[in-house]
Amino acid sequence: MDMMVSGLAWMVVAGFAYVFLLGKCYFLAPYRIGWLMLIPNVVQETVERRLGLARAKQDFGLLLLVPLGLWGLAGSAVGLVGALVLGAAWAGALLVDLRWRSDFPARQLAALRGRVPLPVPRLIVSLRGPVLERMRDHYALGDWPRGTEQGFDLLVLNPGTVRPQLPLRVSVGTSCADLSVTMDERRPLSAPEPGQVLCCAFAIKAREVGSGGAVQVRVEHGDWSWERTLRIGSVPSPGSSRVRKAAITRWRFGSRAAFVWRGDHDLHDPSTFQSAEGLRIALGLAARFRMPTTVMLSARLSLVQEEHEAFCNQFGWDRRSGEIPDLARFLREEVDTSLEQEFPTRGERRLTAEIGNHCFLHYGTHAAAAPENGWLSHARMGQGRYPWLSEYPCDSFTEQRDNILKASEVIEAAIGVRPASFTIPSDVVDKDTARAVEAAGIQVGTETDATKFQKLLVFPPEHHPAGCGRLVELTRMLPRDPVNAAQVAMLKFWVGFARRNGRALVYLAHHHLVMYEGNACYNLTAELLRSVLADTEGDVYCGTLTAVGRYWRDVLSEQTRCVRVQVDGDAVSVENSGDRALRGLPVEIELAGGGRLMRLVDVPAGATLRVV
Repeated sequence: MDMMVSGLAWMVVAGFAYVFLLGKCYFLAPYRIGWLMLIPNVVQETVERRLGLARAKQDFGLLLLVPLGLWGLAGSAVGLVGALVLGAAWAGALLVDLRWRSDFPARQLAALRGRVPLPVPRLIVSLRGPVLERMRDHYALGDWPRGTEQGFDLLVLNPGTVRPQLPLRVSVGTSCADLSVTMDERRPLSAPEPGQVLCCAFAIKAREVGSGGAVQVRVEHGDWSWERTLRIGSVPSPGSSRVRKAAITRWRFGSRAAFVWRGDHDLHDPSTFQSAEGLRIALGLAARFRMPTTVMLSARLSLVQEEHEAFCNQFGWDRRSGEIPDLARFLREEVDTSLEQEFPTRGERRLTAEIGNHCFLHYGTHAAAAPENGWLSHARMGQGRYPWLSEYPCDSFTEQRDNILKASEVIEAAIGVRPASFTIPSDVVDKDTARAVEAAGIQVGTETDATKFQKLLVFPPEHHPAGCGRLVELTRMLPRDPVNAAQVAMLKFWVGFARRNGRALVYLAHHHLVMYEGNACYNLTAELLRSVLADTEGDVYCGTLTAVGRYWRDVLSEQTRCVRVQVDGDAVSVENSGDRALRGLPVEIELAGGGRLMRLVDVPAGATLRVV
């Protein structure tokens, strides 16, 4: 009996130690083994959400319990060692948390440290082109038949706030006689200003049959440098390069994964930065990274001043109803609200954001209170008789459809754009939601049919919800609105998971993320955006919800895709039977001799492109 109790005690202490130690191994996040880090953080997230016990208090309790348990089971020496190990792990995690929260934009040029202030911006470099595999030190381009020539774009982004003082040096070259490189620009270049992107185009040509070779790409600014090797495995002769198979299985530009930053705007409330002022800050962060973002807008208390005034009068709150016209003007005149946007965003206006549909009446929060439901806070479907209902009484499907239709109508009238994407308000969803969303004319949804368990641990692939013909569902994964390094590490794990499995990840950070409780979410969002763009080697396609969803619908979905790839001897034909031009389609080609390569192609609507 004593052995059983002792064994059970060892298991409890070991479990606590695992949660404490492995949960702080944030460096595991990008890898498959990252599950070891994710699971204990899921446990701590659940305890915090369900029991209200803050993560810091959990860590402090474990830091006491584990050494005390080891002391009682194995003696004071083991307990002391355990305390030192756990203390060191906690200190390391706190240092990572401090670094990620800092969002430091530059570092001092080392050669002049202490003598001349010369900050070097933290640039991000991304290579766009026909790359099969992206590793940290080299990119594999596959096997190019002789005469193959393909172009690349080298994108250099300055996502910080520090203006550069030194020239940018970009070099692309090869010592292999089988290959040649041509580049548009070779002279010293000006480094990009904050929020700007410099694009350097170059092309590689397989000139002679041979064993292939390498092309060196290097970007330098001060004592900062980025260098990658592009490797071509072989250069076979055209006569031996018959095509065995061809397909499109990846995201635009050959990316392995896709990423969407989504934020929800429930009502006009300047105190929580749900206002033009708050959006300027959040969209300014997106502009720094040239990152597309989707603002999910609940229309009733964001755009209809009369509804907002009545709401505020009912509860005695002054949420500045008179500023609502300014919010509409800001979105209409200062923000590029194009539905399809991708990294790096390119608009005539500095700020960009897709406007999505977040219902007219925002179910599930205090914003749902309205005179038609007796000012019922957190009202759900079936609890009010609203003037925008097409019939009454009605079922949940009809009410949700009409709620979404009314939101689209108000948004189009106030801002001049009709939403094509949708997300549910406050986790209010039922079996009719997805069908109601599609019936309201929405093309891309998120969280229309996902459970909290799926959003925490499963990550369902892109799909058409049950009962829907063309509606695309993209998955949002938890946690949302990160406020500590552990939550960012969990999100980095899901970015890595998406890259390994070809998924599209939707990240939810509300655009009032500067929040009224601190700026942790703002800076940690910057850390995540930097990681998505820099740490994944450009292998993640970043777009608005509509851009990513439409691409999957038209190119990757077996049910609705309008792209067809056929092999014809030494050529591949790519047919686009849809009504939208498609660009950056990554055609992966397998040659009869065992080689592989990728071609990026643009296909107009209703056209067929023959790739030799």
